[in-house]
Amino acid sequence: MRSTVRALFLLGGVLGIPVPLLAQDADLRATVLHLSQTAERTVGRDLLRVELRVEETGADPRAVQAAINRRMAAALDRARQAQGVRVETGSYHVGEERMPNRPVVWRGGQSVILRSKDSDTTLKLAGALQSDGLSTAALGYEVSPETVRATQDDLTAEVLAALDRRAASIADHMHLALLRYRDLRVGNAETETRPVPRFAGAAMAAAAPPVAEPGEAIVRVTVEAELLLGQPRP
Repeated sequence: MRSTVRALFLLGGVLGIPVPLLAQDADLRATVLHLSQTAERTVGRDLLRVELRVEETGADPRAVQAAINRRMAAALDRARQAQGVRVETGSYHVGEERMPNRPVVWRGGQSVILRSKDSDTTLKLAGALQSDGLSTAALGYEVSPETVRATQDDLTAEVLAALDRRAASIADHMHLALLRYRDLRVGNAETETRPVPRFAGAAMAAAAPPVAEPGEAIVRVTVEAELLLGQPRP
């Protein structure tokens, strides 16, 4: 076999045929195998996300805006005092509502979003903000980016090993040899999503902190590959 390959290289040089063309010709005679392999792991949801909203209505849009700004400033001041809680503001809107035979009403609101791995602190803060008149719009647990990255590295190694074993098994059953990988696509870790509970504004405006259970999520990594199978070398 080695003498045959050496002869092909010499022949290519004599005839002026580039060596890659000879390799491509060998690829044309190979069997192409397309594989997709997935590895997954169940992890705990370790990041709590709570969205609360300030809502205001009135006849004067400037008064509505001023009330929203004042209440949001107070909410942010309270939220920033909580240790280990990331705070950000969400959407802000003020719009006009017209009803037949009724005065024009302006309605507006803005949200504040809390994220933390310390669920006890976050839920207590959410309860305090509810007592201040904010309403809970959404509350749910997510998988933190740090957990996803750590799981992604482990799953990538696992799925590549499984793909290699599967390709070798298929080649063996076909009485062929795995020549090489022609293409390999490794996807990023994906986390299953589920609807985040949303609440009516007045329904959650209570003094008691909300209750939440994190549960689990599935993180998965998928690899797609294109391999070449051929006759085993003697």
